[in-house]
Amino acid sequence: MEGTSRPTRAIAASVERGLHIAIGVVILAKTTVFAASLTERASYDAGDVALSLAVVGCVGLAGVRCVLGRPGRVDVLLCTLAMVAGALLHQGSTPRAGAADSPIIHLVEPMLLVLAARLPAATVLALAGLYVLLRWETGGSAIALRYGVQEAAFIAGTVLAVFVLVGLMRRTSARAEEALRAEGARQAAAGDRAEVEATAFVHDDLVPALLSVASLPRAEPTLAAATAALDGLTTQAPVPSRAPLADQLRAVADSSGLDVVLVVRGRRAVVPEDVRDALVGAVREALRNVARHSGGHRATITLTQRAGRVRLTVEDDGVGFVVTPGVGLRVAVTGRVEAAGGTARVASTPGAGTVVTLDWRAHRIARLLGLSSDNDTFARAAVGRPGRAALRVCGVLVAGYAASGLLLAFDGVRQPATWAGAAAVSVLVVLLARRIDRGPVSVGPLVLGALVPAAVLATVLPTVSVDGLGGLESWIVEFTALPAMVLAWTSSLRVVALLLVPNAVVIACVALQAGLPAADLPHLLFVQPLNTFFVAVIIGVCRRAGLVLAGIGATPDCDRAGATRGLLGPLLPEVERTLAKPTCIETAAGAAVLAHAVRDCLYLPGPAHLALREELHQLRRTGTHVVVNLHDPLAASATLASAVAVLRAVAPGRVTLSGTGTRASLVVVPAVSAAAADAVTAALPRTWVATFDPDATLLAGPPGELEVAAVAGCEVSPPGDRRPAHG
Repeated sequence: MEGTSRPTRAIAASVERGLHIAIGVVILAKTTVFAASLTERASYDAGDVALSLAVVGCVGLAGVRCVLGRPGRVDVLLCTLAMVAGALLHQGSTPRAGAADSPIIHLVEPMLLVLAARLPAATVLALAGLYVLLRWETGGSAIALRYGVQEAAFIAGTVLAVFVLVGLMRRTSARAEEALRAEGARQAAAGDRAEVEATAFVHDDLVPALLSVASLPRAEPTLAAATAALDGLTTQAPVPSRAPLADQLRAVADSSGLDVVLVVRGRRAVVPEDVRDALVGAVREALRNVARHSGGHRATITLTQRAGRVRLTVEDDGVGFVVTPGVGLRVAVTGRVEAAGGTARVASTPGAGTVVTLDWRAHRIARLLGLSSDNDTFARAAVGRPGRAALRVCGVLVAGYAASGLLLAFDGVRQPATWAGAAAVSVLVVLLARRIDRGPVSVGPLVLGALVPAAVLATVLPTVSVDGLGGLESWIVEFTALPAMVLAWTSSLRVVALLLVPNAVVIACVALQAGLPAADLPHLLFVQPLNTFFVAVIIGVCRRAGLVLAGIGATPDCDRAGATRGLLGPLLPEVERTLAKPTCIETAAGAAVLAHAVRDCLYLPGPAHLALREELHQLRRTGTHVVVNLHDPLAASATLASAVAVLRAVAPGRVTLSGTGTRASLVVVPAVSAAAADAVTAALPRTWVATFDPDATLLAGPPGELEVAAVAGCEVSPPGDRRPAHG
């Protein structure tokens, strides 16, 4: 059975790593844009070159360290030095507020590093104050001071909004990590409780029911006991889970009582919750049919995942069938998958086993956009009401944008069309936030989130002056990205990117028609996707933490039935057949032997002792009365199983198995005949010794393969030199 993998890194650490990468990418992208703008200068002097190299070097080093996951106070200092150098590049000049050549780009970088280094929010305000002083000092006028205040309010508002969002992300991840620790302890306790209850059920109900079938198969108490025991084995209500498909299949395989090999191919595919439940339920029923009807106890599950497609096969090497599949396959397998939009095929050949194939393909548009109800589910698990969380973040952003707009108004820049457009976008943001709080978003709100901002831009941007298009006067460009940031809570990154396409088309057309220099166009187009991408990454981290929380919320408390089925292992099909037909002569005759085999599962549990349990079961079928009397649990029993297998050829009357974890013995009564003594001795495992007395025979040695290695340093006689010791 494939083991379940465990996370190697804590959730909080993974969240911080993702945040560092996102911040590092944004910083490096802004530095690249700045470096590209340097190549378009008409002339250079030594001072400008030195300052430019200082900016690129300091910020580049800090960005690389952030991507590598090692941001700290020194990186904030580096970016602050770069901000100073960037402001000194414009000594004696006064670039317009927010323009492509304004030092505002250098204010963003140290503020983002403050988030990565987990410094107080007051540091953001301190950096903003320093920037205003630099703008005033380098510009040397009241205009430069006003521009610095406008830009600082604009950027500080944006960064503080991200600060709120990052805080939400960190709290969500911490909550998920704490929930994981609590769930681990709870699952351990639930597993222990399930094992205790399963052991009690086997000992108190199942074994007595089988013995009753063997002695009084037609008695009314026997029929009632058999029915109750069968219900205890088969009644297993599956609990919905939002764990990945592969993890759910592992859980189903573990609880099937079969020897199942799970093969997973391809990367994880996005599968709707109803489809995932249908596939898992169909596999559960297919394995149940293997256990009941195939005559074998082995199966192979193959999960192949591609973009927008999942294929599952369940194969067994049992007896197969030629008749039409029964109700279980038609309804619980084929019908269940087809009802979820997939297909199912059952192929079987007598003597060659059965193959059940389940296929599901996403619709092309849904696959292209990455639409899935899981985004909505995980967002709600992370923050409860994603719409309200979106409004909080957007509220801080709106405050920053509005402050900049008011400062522009005090400076004499009247923008009635911009304010009207901002009001329309604000109403849309509130409506979208309330809509995502009510449930998964349909296509209609997505269309509104794409077209309304584009229409606002098409109306407002022509009223902005050409110089203002490249500066802070065009703050409506960043404002119209807010609807996409709201929808990012429950939509994929691909959907969010498509929402911004109409905006980009309108911005480019208006700017080119107004005569904006081509060098300033990337600066205008770069703003929306970069900011939205950064926010969407943080939201995505929140949703991943929500995945953990949603999966924990759906975990069953105690699966006693599953623990019982796992305890019985390959005996499960035979036990179910015996309990289902207690009056059948064939099943009643072997019920006593089966009861002892089931009891062996209590003393020799788990797959490590499967071979020994099977050998004891086969020995009982020869008519031998086997008594198991182990003082300590065995760590391994492969060598002991080989020793038991030797006795099947002599069909003894009674065999008593006893011993400890390091040495086991088999007492055979009556003794093995002299004619068979040499054959028994020659067939025994290398580390076992046979002692023959007239009344009994004693076989003794280490029970497991580990003990064989332990005695490797001792002198052991070769098989030909071992002679029976006759009493």
